[in-house]
Amino acid sequence: MNLLNDAWIPVIRRGTPKRVLIRPYEITEGIDVDPFCSIDAKRPDFKSSYLQFLIGIIQTVMTPQDEVEWVRLFCKPPSKEQLFHSMQKDQRYFDLIGDEISFMQEPNLNAGRKPIANLLIESPGENTLEQNTDHFVKRDRVKGMCEACTAASLYTLNANAPAGGAGIRTSLRGGGPLTVAIIPDGYNAAYDTLWHLVWLNVLISKDLERTNCTLSLQDSAAKFPWAGDIRISKEKGTETTAKHIHPFQTYWGMPRRTKLSTSEVTQGTCDVCGTENTMLYQSYESLPYGLNYGEGIIHPLSPYYSDKDGLKLPVHPQPGGFTYRHWPLYIMTDSSTNPRPITLQVIDKRLKDLEKMKVICGIRVKVFGYDMDNMKARCWYESMMPYWLIPEENREELVEFANRLAEAASAIAKNTSNAVKESWLDSNSKARGDLSYLENEIWSSTENEYYRQIHVLEEMLCQEDYTHQSVFEEWVRYLNRISLQSFDTYADQVPLDSGKSKSGVPRVVKARNDLIWNNTGKKVREKILGLPARETNNKKEDM
Repeated sequence: MNLLNDAWIPVIRRGTPKRVLIRPYEITEGIDVDPFCSIDAKRPDFKSSYLQFLIGIIQTVMTPQDEVEWVRLFCKPPSKEQLFHSMQKDQRYFDLIGDEISFMQEPNLNAGRKPIANLLIESPGENTLEQNTDHFVKRDRVKGMCEACTAASLYTLNANAPAGGAGIRTSLRGGGPLTVAIIPDGYNAAYDTLWHLVWLNVLISKDLERTNCTLSLQDSAAKFPWAGDIRISKEKGTETTAKHIHPFQTYWGMPRRTKLSTSEVTQGTCDVCGTENTMLYQSYESLPYGLNYGEGIIHPLSPYYSDKDGLKLPVHPQPGGFTYRHWPLYIMTDSSTNPRPITLQVIDKRLKDLEKMKVICGIRVKVFGYDMDNMKARCWYESMMPYWLIPEENREELVEFANRLAEAASAIAKNTSNAVKESWLDSNSKARGDLSYLENEIWSSTENEYYRQIHVLEEMLCQEDYTHQSVFEEWVRYLNRISLQSFDTYADQVPLDSGKSKSGVPRVVKARNDLIWNNTGKKVREKILGLPARETNNKKEDM
């Protein structure tokens, strides 16, 4: 199987929503009649990997030289014949099992065999199996994978590689990185296709310099690490840094040393996608001390933050997933200390160029990734977020306002969780439990209003004389109302005689009064939002 010449990418067309497999160069086939509109994988992590694979291969084989070429290919996509010819120069690097080079595998590897299921990130590790603690994700769920799923699992593992013990290297962006993809907003059908989804995330040549990698490197191994000798990282000073790789390797990072075992290939039904009567891989070989990617490499699809020493580090998903609290820094800011993905840094110019040509294409962003606890996958998260053009002179002020609105929501969500706990339990109770779902409920129920208020602030910033205080005041009132609704829902079953405070007030009543007081108090109003102190009778009026 060759990943450029054989059909393995699962997609659906807009008019005939039936899952089919295509070759990468076929993504523009029928684009003017019935285009492919989305990827249709059985697993969400595979879906993201198929997309990143397509972005990576298009970036690798046909990087546009300038903005003009980018806009031209957006408006007039290449034919599948053009894409085929563009990909042929690199097709020998994409044989799943090749004579000398095999996709994302180390040739001549000779090591102990592992079950093919271990390529899947959520599979229980050796220590878990030895201790019989695979309670939730059971062993032996996957015994055989077809060629397509095996290729997808190789890419997924290397792109997200978590920690795994001594010498087990993490991905180029660390274990379980956050990925941000630009997608068409769906309102203009002509540009809501798989090609445009991919092309929106492709950089022009000069933008690749932002990765800090070495553009002048022409060795194939600088782009595809499996094409040459693997840089073993057992000894000190063997880190792979930006000076060792071409920017294209950011899409093809390979920290894991693996090789598929061909002696145990069988025929049957794939345990991942359900394809019947197909070739199944059952095991692979693996060794530690693969490529140890150093700091300083910037991946085009990830946001970064600066540590105390100013070093740029990739963002990773955390428990609770993605909410609008992440929108200002992940998606909108141009801060040099917390840079958003390179693709988003440059997209405004392209959208404006399209508008000049009367081509209207709105976009959204999709954020996704694994929340990893070292080598354990806690959860896969993905979320959709809006995006719109903002005058550059107003961007950072709007980001500041957006951060303050989100910070206020965070404080009130925490207040709500604490108040519900206070209404349920006596102050001396030692009962414990995770009430984070209460905070998540506040986030989800206030999301639409948050973005509406951002739009209002954006319009205000375009006026010469504006004040944002009215928006902040409305936001506090709105959050307090949602907070009380949530509290009343969860505290409704608590009887008034279930317990009293020291002052003799029923515990549930005191908890509600305290919630109002905290929601409209000094921390939220003055410290976070910079609003005047509340009037002394506010508490009584709200109660």
